Amino acid sequence: MKPGVLLIAAVLAGGSVQAQPAVPEPQIQAPLCDPCVPAHARQPSTTPPTEGAALRAQIEAKLRAGFEAADTKRSGVLTREQARAAGLGIVADNFDRIDTKRSGKVSFDDLKRYLRSQGADL
Repeated sequence: MKPGVLLIAAVLAGGSVQAQPAVPEPQIQAPLCDPCVPAHARQPSTTPPTEGAALRAQIEAKLRAGFEAADTKRSGVLTREQARAAGLGIVADNFDRIDTKRSGKVSFDDLKRYLRSQGADL
């Protein structure tokens, strides 16, 4: 039944009618205006989120980029000190577990092997 019909039926039946509190309308949020938020991040993305193999490829590319940036000698391996200096905490903090050969250096493949052993799907 419609609300107006219920009100009339209640009055005709001799019942009392009490005013119901108004339900507040949802507020519309304004877009982010924080000057620290880049302009491209102020509007919601219209592209669907990356999934599956494409997502794994993106993650590996970001890991590789960080690893290569830390490899200042361009030798293809990192020392614990290089990892720490570059802010690669996961490598620096787990260096002994990643460096299974005990060579004092880890390659990107060593890092991937360690991450897989920890449950990463790379």
